[in-house]
Amino acid sequence: MAKLSEIPLERLLSLSWEEKWEICCGGVRDEGESAEVALLLGSLPERAVERALAAAKLYHAGRAGLIIPTGGPLWEYEGRHLTEAQIMQRVLLTEGVPPSAIVPEDEARTTEENMIYGALQMYRTFQRIPDSVIIVTSVTHMKRSIALARALLPRKIRVSMYPAYPLTDHETWMRQEENQKHLDSSLRFHKALVDRGDVEDITITARSTPSTSS
Repeated sequence: MAKLSEIPLERLLSLSWEEKWEICCGGVRDEGESAEVALLLGSLPERAVERALAAAKLYHAGRAGLIIPTGGPLWEYEGRHLTEAQIMQRVLLTEGVPPSAIVPEDEARTTEENMIYGALQMYRTFQRIPDSVIIVTSVTHMKRSIALARALLPRKIRVSMYPAYPLTDHETWMRQEENQKHLDSSLRFHKALVDRGDVEDITITARSTPSTSS
């Protein structure tokens, strides 16, 4: 085993796709928690839809009373230019989540801003800081999202995770070049956060732990 901070980025990027998946996603799971708020993190349309479907499932299971879709970048979706938050709001409504349970936030442009503006939207809605939040995002995005949530959300909030999985099977997903780029991007971002000291270091437990030598 080794710490992420100890491993050169070049070595991380040379690993197999399955090893990269294990580093990004190993240990990520539905923790079975319920919360006052589901903070739904934005992305490009395909992943935003996956995440919104997961959040709708969470809501219908009675595990979150309010969903805050967050994300300001604009994308073309169903013939319109919509923010990530608007795309996810449309999916949630289509999936039967009532408008009263959705409070979109469409200013955030990064995962860090998802947390900061999401917390502001929570306070505006409740006029207080909620006790609990479930982070809903892609399984490949979850580890650094949870790390940032714990670093940036108010300390009193209990943070848990509910990962969204690809709509295609794992083998098909892993063969697609765009998804491979996404996995590399996830590794780069998480390592950069750790190396800057913005989030806690993590222990790598991939099947083939990378050498710490350059």
